[in-house]
Amino acid sequence: MLEMPKPPPPAWLGGAQRAVPVDVERLRAQVRFDVAAKRAEVRASMEFRVDGPDGLPAFDLRQEVGRAVLDGQDLAVDALAHRDLGAGHDARMRVLDVVCTEGSRHRLDLTYELGAPDATGAQPIAWRDGGPAGSGVRWDLWMSDLEPGRYLEMWLPVGLCHDSLELALEVEVTGTDVGHTLLANGAVGEREGAGTGAGSWAVRYPAQYTSLSPLLVLVPSDEVELRRGPACGTKPSRVTVGALAGSDLDPDAALADATAWLSYFSARYGTWAHGDELLVLLWPAPRGMEYDGATTASPAALEHEIFHSWFGRGVKPASARDGWIDEAMATWATSSAAAGGIGRFSTEELGLDEPPVQLCPEHPWARHTPRAAYPAGARLLGGVARMIGGAGAMRAALADWHHRYGGSTATSQDLCAHLSSWCGRDLGPWWDRYVYGEG
Repeated sequence: MLEMPKPPPPAWLGGAQRAVPVDVERLRAQVRFDVAAKRAEVRASMEFRVDGPDGLPAFDLRQEVGRAVLDGQDLAVDALAHRDLGAGHDARMRVLDVVCTEGSRHRLDLTYELGAPDATGAQPIAWRDGGPAGSGVRWDLWMSDLEPGRYLEMWLPVGLCHDSLELALEVEVTGTDVGHTLLANGAVGEREGAGTGAGSWAVRYPAQYTSLSPLLVLVPSDEVELRRGPACGTKPSRVTVGALAGSDLDPDAALADATAWLSYFSARYGTWAHGDELLVLLWPAPRGMEYDGATTASPAALEHEIFHSWFGRGVKPASARDGWIDEAMATWATSSAAAGGIGRFSTEELGLDEPPVQLCPEHPWARHTPRAAYPAGARLLGGVARMIGGAGAMRAALADWHHRYGGSTATSQDLCAHLSSWCGRDLGPWWDRYVYGEG
């Protein structure tokens, strides 16, 4: 039986104060966009349990809080200020200045205007001014694992990325008569009798989702073209591709490619684990991000991002520190030497005499994937493939990895043990040098 992911240890803040992780059990939020006023408001309710010893609960939200209520009592907003827990300023967390006992349950209600998230590389809401097409709003969660604070905490209060939660959103667009389309990798229903006809939806995400799982894109309906088709095999049963209307993007080609990769990855690595649909949002910019059974990607990144439905969002990292694993695997299995990569399915010998690399950040509250995860992580897996007996054996080891951990989480040590068993040798020295950066 697979173990549940372990939260980080308490972080001492000075004196006898310590920040402790939380287990967010339920999150309900209403997000209302007023296009005429170019203003978005959020009311969020986060129910959580203290997932550690007595201490000050730590969570994150990269928005400026207007009002906070804890267990029915008003709380000064400076009592949930960001604090550096030892992993650096960018990885800071909000810490409630209220001592809570181990295992106790609480409800935090927050009200705030939705602005540009206070995180490196985060994108703000985009407002479309009036004109022949009319006014509108564009909102893309636009997550990233390369910078701290770039998962769902950009927009809504959540815990760390290993923490699964019940997530339900209500999204409403007012102040315009222009119809909007909302796309998400959850159950989406239109709410009748709300708003002005621009759009109102209720979105419920699967209970196993964490803060790195949800995709949501909201756009004026005239800005997106949709294509739908059946998938090959039993799961998923359909593929939906959205692309910017009027662009040079080819949603029909993307639909064909996505369907082919689904069939290939299913046959090679195991059963799809994300419900009945693959959702693809195609963008012209050189970007890509994986979600559970979904992706926003440029055409060049599409294969890489769909691969993540098996490794990264099929087998999830047990902490943000373990996020290098899925980027290393995706690079090894999908990269092109012509594009400057090591080449897919590399089997280049790797000794213990190359410069050390740190792929797994040392601090337990670290919250990013080092960019070296792509080239250096793939280089490591290429060396392990050579030890295992070739690319075919390595692909079989990855299929077994997905079979063992699919639908759950895994650590860097778990991968070391797994591949050591396939190699018949202890890979600990390679992990020490090329994962933990020990010289």
